[in-house]
Formats: sequence, structure tokens, C-alpha cells
Amino acid sequence: MLWRCVACGAFYEKHLLVCTFCWRDGQIAPCSRRQGANIDLVPAISNARSLARMGWNRLKHPGVYEGLVIGAGALLLVSGFPGAGKSSWACILLDAIIGAVLLVAAEEGLGPSLAARLARCGIKRPDFGIIARASVDAVVEYALANKVVAIVIDSVQEASWSAQDLRHLLAVVPTLDLVIGVQQVTKEGAPAGLMALQHEADVQVTVEDMRWSLKKSRYQDLADVGGEVLPARDLDLSAVEREVPHVLAPVRVLPDGE
Repeated sequence: MLWRCVACGAFYEKHLLVCTFCWRDGQIAPCSRRQGANIDLVPAISNARSLARMGWNRLKHPGVYEGLVIGAGALLLVSGFPGAGKSSWACILLDAIIGAVLLVAAEEGLGPSLAARLARCGIKRPDFGIIARASVDAVVEYALANKVVAIVIDSVQEASWSAQDLRHLLAVVPTLDLVIGVQQVTKEGAPAGLMALQHEADVQVTVEDMRWSLKKSRYQDLADVGGEVLPARDLDLSAVEREVPHVLAPVRVLPDGE
């Protein structure tokens, strides 16, 4: 059984009378883990050559956050307060990666809020896939069919994906080089959930007031790495093409009398 504070969103493995993140009492209630998936039964299999590749191969993201070093096969965690810019940061990085990519919109779904964010970030790529309300198996099926190289899970709490789930996703999709987990934090700035995500992540970025900084990395020093979330460019939102993520059948309007 998994428990969650309804006031701040913190997760616990057992019930507590008082939340140790927001210090409110009587707010911790049971919540379900994600449903079991077929992919859970698929073992993670690799070889020495593929694992050695993780040690030297670096993922390219030209023109965006160029001071950030990301290794192939990395699990990247980005966290911040609501509205700080963490989802925009993740989308901008995802858009800069060459190859098919996927955004799992577990928190917002396909709606005006997500459309406005993509417009602000200037994202219009046809191979920037978006999937919502998807099971783990559906995400894996899409990634395999489209040879996805990078995935954003926004957010990992709403999708109920654990650190082990994210790492396993990297192992079972051969083309996948990066998984980015967007993590919510409490009003005190602590991660809303168990610390396993911080421990498992290869790179951790924090975002505050539309500025990002590097908090943890297995690939580089942390000093002087960060900057603005939005690239230094002016976006004319009125000129952004209105692209529909799915095709609807045309509706024929009949004249009067027909």
C-alpha cells in the first residue's frame, strides 16, 4: 500500500499521523500504485559493449542548454514549484534532441494549457509525439513503433512511475537514450515523494522563477551550469501554426433545404 499527503503530495510507504514535509496532521490517505504492465515481466538485457557506450557517448541537444552534459542512457530529473518552469524546461530540451521524441502528459492531458506551453516554447515538430492517459505498455508500444530516442514523463507522481520503472523503460526500448522525469515539490521545496528518484537519477536539475540550475550530475561539475528556462529569442505567438495533434473527420455543413 502506498500513502500520500493530500495537502502537499508527499508519498510514504506506510501511514503516518503527521506529514513530515508539510507537518499537517490527518492528511495522509492511501493511494494506489500504478497498474501492473506486461512490460514489467520483460527482463532488462544488455551486453558489455552497450553498457560501455554509456560511459563515453553524449547526447546532443544543439542550441539549447549547451552547458549541460547528458550521457546516453541517462535518467534526468527536473523539479521545482508549480509554475516555476520545469515542464517548459523539459519540453524545450526534448525539442532540441535529434530524432523522434515523446511527451507523456500525465498531469495536463491534451488541452489548452499544454497547447499554450508548446506555443511559448516554439515547439511544432511533427515527430514531437504527445500521449496522455496512457498505460506503461502504451508508452512502450509507441516508443518501439516510432523509434523514440527521448521521453518526458510529466509528472512522475501523477503517472505513478517509480525510479525503477523509469530505469526499466530505458532498458527495454533499444533506441531510447534519455528519460526525463518532471517532479513536483512541496511548498517547503522538498520533493513530493520518496527519495528514490533523487538517488537513482543520473542528472538532477532544479527550476525556480524560470531559471534552472544543476543540482546533481554523474557527467560534470555542478558549478556555473544553468541559466534561463526560455531561450533568448522572441516568439511571435500569433505566427505559431495551429497544428492539431490528431486528425478529425471533416464536418459538412448542409445548406438550408438539404
